[in-house]
Amino acid sequence: MHGIKRKQWTKELLRQKRVQDEKKIYDYRSLTENVLNMRDEKIYSIEALKKTSELLEKNPEFNAIWNYRRDIIASLASELEIPFWDKELVFVMMLLKDYPKVYWIWNHRLWVLKHYPTSSPKVWQTELAVVNKLLEQDARNYHGWHYRRIVVGNIESITNKSLDKEEFEYTTIKINNNISNYSAWHQRVQIISRMFQKGEVVNQKEYIRTEISYIINAMFTDAEDQSVWFYIKWFIKNDIVCKTLDEQEYLKMLKDLRENILLINNDEIEFSGKQNIWCLKILLVLEDILEEKEALTERSSEQYLVQLIDADPLRKNRYLHLLEQHK
Repeated sequence: MHGIKRKQWTKELLRQKRVQDEKKIYDYRSLTENVLNMRDEKIYSIEALKKTSELLEKNPEFNAIWNYRRDIIASLASELEIPFWDKELVFVMMLLKDYPKVYWIWNHRLWVLKHYPTSSPKVWQTELAVVNKLLEQDARNYHGWHYRRIVVGNIESITNKSLDKEEFEYTTIKINNNISNYSAWHQRVQIISRMFQKGEVVNQKEYIRTEISYIINAMFTDAEDQSVWFYIKWFIKNDIVCKTLDEQEYLKMLKDLRENILLINNDEIEFSGKQNIWCLKILLVLEDILEEKEALTERSSEQYLVQLIDADPLRKNRYLHLLEQHK
């Protein structure tokens, strides 16, 4: 960093560092050997549990040790009171803060919650609050979103109450905070599908109209973000939309969307002199649907593909192949 004097590594300092590193490696290997020996000898004691804590703090991606830790806890379960389980959750959280994308930590935390001595919904509701805080730190953490779905599912199972509407609003908040949050868009897909399947949407047509307005606003907010376009493609081709709207309503939605996308693309050309790749890709999708519905008055697919060849040369061969199919 600027303004900070670099440490001068003398031969003596390098020697000391090498000695320290060698000791760390030796200690880690000795600890690993010790813990694995205890596992092989099926030692299920508090002392063995402490040793797994020590090793996992050094290497939280050591899945075999997480498995051994669960075997120890399961063996001692009849002796363990609620304070132990609370401490275990604290231990896991300590590791999650430093390693939020290590699957094995999330997996162990879920196991602890599922084996928690009480089935009170408060335990899972507290966990949902914990997930909220974790997603505030990293709103796009895939593991966090996947874990959230599991936590919400357990709350719903225990309380026999759907949280779909609350979770839908949560995705809206997260997307509004950061439109490129792919995990939030992905969550939105799942929730909308579930809400329609379970009959939780009272006025379905109004719901779809509101959502398409939200999508259009998202497009204008950041036309370069692929998350929005992936969601649009899912939305316009999904049976929820196709079967809820009648033919004329569906076609009007597609044509309105196309007009807005053309506006965005034209703005992009005026601003930067370049075509927007995602606009062109979705325009192709829209034309295919409109042609299938025999509602396409003027076809521009070949033009879009030629423009994509120029705007996205890395995928030139794919566009050339599609161009041949459209001729």
